[in-house]
Amino acid sequence: MNQKQKQRLGRAIGTTILSCVALSLAGVDKVQAAVLSYNFQVAENGGNGFFKLSNSSLTGIGDEEIAVSEGIFNTLFTVSSGKDYYDLAGAIALFYQGEFRGLRARGGDSQITEVDIPPEVEGGPYYIKYDGRASWSMDTNGRSGPGFWQSYFSGYREVLISDRNRILAIDGRRIINDSEVSYNLIDTAAEPVPEPITFAGTALALAGLSWLKHKKKMAA
Repeated sequence: MNQKQKQRLGRAIGTTILSCVALSLAGVDKVQAAVLSYNFQVAENGGNGFFKLSNSSLTGIGDEEIAVSEGIFNTLFTVSSGKDYYDLAGAIALFYQGEFRGLRARGGDSQITEVDIPPEVEGGPYYIKYDGRASWSMDTNGRSGPGFWQSYFSGYREVLISDRNRILAIDGRRIINDSEVSYNLIDTAAEPVPEPITFAGTALALAGLSWLKHKKKMAA
């Protein structure tokens, strides 16, 4: 091996070592990532639920938003038959300076049921319509710190009962404005990430293959 080849080999090894160090450090940072699980409760019997999120992207600087990976909101603010909860996947968890502030989410539901008995059928003619609608939202205001910001919930639900000419009655109407939402961190599970040694081993293996190819080429 001449001097020029030795220099090239030295540069390749140095580059590989630097790459391994950088990847290892990145791996160490990511070891801190965790999946956070929260329960929450809405006052005034507004509902309750849970959600999970990964804090791997959290920097702890200023306002930050993280999408919820999974969650369920159990509530009476629904009108569809058999529906008593909402899927919270994709809702936004709000953070300020690394501190969890609350959830930003919204949802809605609607269902129309009609009973239409024609004149030729016994009991007819008869027509009645049930037009149900529901909507809700959660958010958080303020960002000075716990005790200064407030998480709140607002919801609306009703079923309009009508014939072909007018509304006859309103059933199940319920309205909540700015009801408090309380959160409880119930679990912090480490998020699995590749170990730093894996990155380093892979980089060294690639460097070794590159050198063998170079050596084979020189021999040819």
